Amino acid sequence: MAAGALVTAVAWSDDSGDEVGRFAPEQLTAMFQEYGDTSGTWLGADRTASVPLSGDRTLWLFSDTFLGSPGEDGSRPRASGLISNSAIVQENGRLGRLHYGGIASDPAALVPSPAAGEFTWIGDGAAFGGRVQVLANSYRRSGAGPLDHKLTGTVLADFTESSLTPGPVRKLPLGDRISWGSEILSEGGRYYIYGTEGSGAMKFAHVARTSTPDLAGAWEFWTGGGWSATEADSARLLSGVGTNYGVRRVGDQYVLVTHENNLIFSADFVAYTADSPTGPFQGPHYLFRAPEVAQGNIVYDADLHLELSRKGRLLVSYNVNNLDEAVTYADASIYRPRFAEVTWPPAGTGRGPAAPQGLTAAVGGAGTASLAWQPVAGQGVSYEVYRRDVTAGQTHFVRLPDGPGAATTFRSEFLTDGHDYEFAVSAVSLRGESALSTAAAMRATVPPPDAPGVVEVRALPDGRVTVHWGQIPFVQLVKVFHRDVTGGQEKPAEAGAFPGVSATIGPLTHGHEYEITVVAVGGGGDSPPSRGVRVTPRVTPPPAPAMPTAEARPDGSVHLTWPAVAPDLTYQVFTREVGVADWGLPGPTGRTSFDTVPLRHGREYELAVAAVNSGGAGEKSLPIRIRAVVAAPAAAPERLRAEAELGSVELTWKPTGAEWYKISRRDLTAGETELAEDEIAVKGGSAVVHHLADGHEYEFAVAAVNDGGSGPRSATVRVRLPSAVPSKVSARSDRAGEVTVVWTEIRRGLTYRVQLRDTTAGEQWRTDPFPVTGARYQTALLTAGHRYEFRLQLPDGTLSATAATTVR
Repeated sequence: MAAGALVTAVAWSDDSGDEVGRFAPEQLTAMFQEYGDTSGTWLGADRTASVPLSGDRTLWLFSDTFLGSPGEDGSRPRASGLISNSAIVQENGRLGRLHYGGIASDPAALVPSPAAGEFTWIGDGAAFGGRVQVLANSYRRSGAGPLDHKLTGTVLADFTESSLTPGPVRKLPLGDRISWGSEILSEGGRYYIYGTEGSGAMKFAHVARTSTPDLAGAWEFWTGGGWSATEADSARLLSGVGTNYGVRRVGDQYVLVTHENNLIFSADFVAYTADSPTGPFQGPHYLFRAPEVAQGNIVYDADLHLELSRKGRLLVSYNVNNLDEAVTYADASIYRPRFAEVTWPPAGTGRGPAAPQGLTAAVGGAGTASLAWQPVAGQGVSYEVYRRDVTAGQTHFVRLPDGPGAATTFRSEFLTDGHDYEFAVSAVSLRGESALSTAAAMRATVPPPDAPGVVEVRALPDGRVTVHWGQIPFVQLVKVFHRDVTGGQEKPAEAGAFPGVSATIGPLTHGHEYEITVVAVGGGGDSPPSRGVRVTPRVTPPPAPAMPTAEARPDGSVHLTWPAVAPDLTYQVFTREVGVADWGLPGPTGRTSFDTVPLRHGREYELAVAAVNSGGAGEKSLPIRIRAVVAAPAAAPERLRAEAELGSVELTWKPTGAEWYKISRRDLTAGETELAEDEIAVKGGSAVVHHLADGHEYEFAVAAVNDGGSGPRSATVRVRLPSAVPSKVSARSDRAGEVTVVWTEIRRGLTYRVQLRDTTAGEQWRTDPFPVTGARYQTALLTAGHRYEFRLQLPDGTLSATAATTVR
């Protein structure tokens, strides 16, 4: 997968639509199925919000997104990457490239999480003035189950419309009660932002608004009778909405389309209507039933795509998943959006039969409600039963699935103990559906369910465990618990709540024995746990990664990348010099890339990668060979300065970032014409050069150096050393035939040779054969009355000033 690269585009003709840019639902469903099979990037996702862009383009926003390609058998590979949100732009009926964060070798969410340990799911977006603003909700995992997560807040991401280049992402000053961004409705030069509040098993709609088409501006919240700047004043609009739903103005009405959430795991999608964005909403109008529920899947998150809908119809998308991940991994096509279409406004059904009379509701056995009513006259009459959970705050009646048909009695199951319920019944014939009957009320008395019976477990090779249990009457969910016996765990930990009769949990710790129990969840509370079943998960070490790719870096290190073997793995990177048998200690990493330490310049190395899970390290990949290359430093040191002392110069410079430097010099006084580089490098940004000739002028330069060689030299600096020639040389004759010469030493410890001559006799300079130290010299046996001259010669041949005296 390449960031920014175009993937295989999936195109569809608009010919079957009523007009250009409008789509039949089967077209869009098939388009995303083919895109998931062929794009190589987007394997499937949920949420499916659409944002109209300029140029007849559509931005599709997704939450959890699986990456990669399906297996040959249509399964989702376990190695598929997962990011928490992404986007695709559709143009001219084509789905273009996948937009995401990070880089191709390490993709990340398009809208990043605001804090470590959190993730973001997309809400909705709006385009205005060349920018796209997207609301996303941040969550933190609250348990091991697929539905265990907790809202932590709402963030706003800002993008350029032309390229979807991310701009700033900031957390909005909102709380964690309402997930805002379920829908964004543009109306009257402002935005209405809908949100969802989760309260127990019920979800409620809320609405806020801005004063301008800018989500970054101040928000006001609908209180039920007006607007408030305080989010805590936000009032519930209606119950039974999904986390995401659609709201659009259609004609002179506002239409809210949602998955029916007044019932758990419902297959129904419904609409509510209102005369204003704030309601009150009337309904529900039943739109369609998702066929995927009959196949054991769950459906959720409706959205309304009015801009893509054909005339006289509403185009609705929804998402499909399965709470047993083994099912969704076995079939990659499950986790992709579906589209449905309904006629709107609904066609009139004529005059239906009379509403049923005499409805009664009584507490039934096993925590049910027993309903009965009088039959309605007419041919072919059947009945529908509606229920409202008053205690849970349910605002509208919900139609119960699998109604009584032509019978005039019905048993309502899955009630909650102590809740007050209202029931109503309608009659249905060929002429249509009647109004609802007068409601009948009752308070449910529901005992806890019995403990589940036989529980079977099977260890999978990836450390997960599949748990099976029998069907439990009047129970829609069961909780699965695990206890680490080997680890000494005393209290079982919940692995999640699941519908149906099976679940896959884990991965659990390799080689540990676990006790698995199941608890049935009913309206009367939780059942006692089932009898524990023990299992020891085994994790097969992961397969070897594909051969990595390697890039030699200028500092001598090697940058290594490789494809992910599976999610949530760590890796070990092995390095050895070619010809060496042992690999040595590996370098660990949690990513699919690794930078080695700087290696030796010019040496050839082998590098290999092994994936690691709780079962241990797998086989190494095929090794890749590469020669380490250290580039010579590119920058020259700056600000070279020189301070001279007798016999030495202290050099200082601004380091380039390199560790080592070499000094070059030449003795100008001695007539040297070329700078000569010292053999020994120095460390840091300063050095003292010793053993220089006093009084000589020198030129210096400095260059950074590494294993790849020396970099460019700095600008040169010149400095003259002070002379060590003694000063104040004087001579005197205190006795007959003797002379004493004294001087002031500039550098202590030097050895001098004294030169002298008899100028009266015209003598040439001669050197006393005995060297002297200190600051005094005395000689004898000189000719009285003659004038003598004296001078000192230094070890480097330098001569002092001359002193003269007449011998007594």
